[in-house]
Amino acid sequence: MGIIRSTFTVGAFTLLSRVIGFLRECVMAFSLGAGMYTDALLLALRFACTFRRIFAEGAFNASFLPRFTRILNQKITTHAVSPDAAASASKIASAYTEEGSEAVNGSNGTLADVFSALVWATLLFCAVVLTFYPSVLSVLVSGFDVLSEKFKLTVVLGRICFPYLILISIASLFGSVLNSINKFALPSAVHSVMSLFTMTALLIGYTCELSSNTTVHLASVFVILSGVAQSYVLYVSIRKYGFRVSLRLKCLTEPVKDIMKNMVPGIIGAGVWQLNILIDTTVSSYLPTGTITCVNLADRLNQFPLGTLGIALSTALLPTLSRYIAMKDYDKATAELERGISFAFFLTIFVTVLLGTLSEQTVAVAFQRGLFQEEHVRITADALIGFAVGLPAFVLAKVFSALYFAYGDTKSPVIFGIYSIFINAILIVLLVPCWKYLGLALCTSIASISNAIMLMHFSRKHMKIKLSASFFIKVSSQLFAALVTYFVLRYISNAFWTPEIGNQSIKWLIYIGFVLVAAVTYFATTILCLLILRQKEWKIWNF
Repeated sequence: MGIIRSTFTVGAFTLLSRVIGFLRECVMAFSLGAGMYTDALLLALRFACTFRRIFAEGAFNASFLPRFTRILNQKITTHAVSPDAAASASKIASAYTEEGSEAVNGSNGTLADVFSALVWATLLFCAVVLTFYPSVLSVLVSGFDVLSEKFKLTVVLGRICFPYLILISIASLFGSVLNSINKFALPSAVHSVMSLFTMTALLIGYTCELSSNTTVHLASVFVILSGVAQSYVLYVSIRKYGFRVSLRLKCLTEPVKDIMKNMVPGIIGAGVWQLNILIDTTVSSYLPTGTITCVNLADRLNQFPLGTLGIALSTALLPTLSRYIAMKDYDKATAELERGISFAFFLTIFVTVLLGTLSEQTVAVAFQRGLFQEEHVRITADALIGFAVGLPAFVLAKVFSALYFAYGDTKSPVIFGIYSIFINAILIVLLVPCWKYLGLALCTSIASISNAIMLMHFSRKHMKIKLSASFFIKVSSQLFAALVTYFVLRYISNAFWTPEIGNQSIKWLIYIGFVLVAAVTYFATTILCLLILRQKEWKIWNF
């Protein structure tokens, strides 16, 4: 399965997850508004998801997947199946469906040890965090009064939600196993389960006219149920391909020690980046009530392209780059990397212009209804502009991180992440007092841009990856097309959009018209530039 096809597979299901997450935020904004209850629920979810991204989707994935892929390739070679990255997923999977085969037994032993170590580690970590949860939370949201009802509610909801980390870590392990045999659809699809469950809880609360307090407690319980569903579905799937897991007390084997050793810098690196987000949350706690909700909604809109392209592309790239680099085929690795980045940039640069120019219109059509009023729209729109600026850099950092992980280098991203957190902290002091919500989001984006530049620069310097001149011509053409699109959008939005438009259906129709005009302008200008510059691969589908 090629990089673009794999990216489309992961991206389609990731987009579905973002759409469902967006619908959840719409239900939350409509039924609860932007206030104490939404702030408390979102903080409880964010704290659990922060550690999920560090352990389940960050350091663990980066350390486990390349090593497990090498184990699979060795077993496949033993069973006379080609280890080439271009081998079909069916051939790879068939090597693991033969009952009692040496390949299945060998990989299952390592998998059981890793599974056991992950379960014991996350259980211990959750026990410690839940014991000291109020103290930890008082540091993260120091702007809250620890005696207030808002703080107490956040503690209760957080203690309910946090064990989700154990379940989602197990689900992530099973998803990594499926990715290692080129199965991307199901692991990507289950990401929408948590949003579905929490949205269901919110709808039950709204339909049954439950109090806001009862509704957010119900949503927290449904978060745990979603973790059970995710891990169970993925467990059934890996059993289909012959993989088995069991819980062991003695699990610190050499492969596990190797994975844990390489996880340490990954945990630090992922932790550093998540610390940026937690710093933003801490600063938000000093701003008026509802700010956390508004910034979260802006980030939710920003996560559509970031999740669909950045996460999807890095997920699809990691197994393929690991195989090519293991075979020392650097030309193919570079070619796949270029195609992936060119395609991702083509879409993310367009979305950046769209969200940045039509920020207020985007938020209005997405969330302005029920208890979510015009003041909340302005705050969310300001934050959205700040996040949109860093969108291409977010995607670039995700892609180049996959390259470092494929090389087995988990230390360099740590160093770059430490630099970025200092940049973020300095910028918060400089920008937030003046620009508030816009400044808060801009700090995160500028830190991400600096991180992406460092990742890209040192990959060219220390790895055998050198991007071609054609790649930079494509990106330059996309940037010029984005500039043209920006002026077109500014003109038509000033001409056809006014705050007095009250009908939501009319707003949606006008907004869709803006998007269509912007898309035609951007796509046509990009292709025209590539034709003028005599690029052979000027067709969008060749990116």
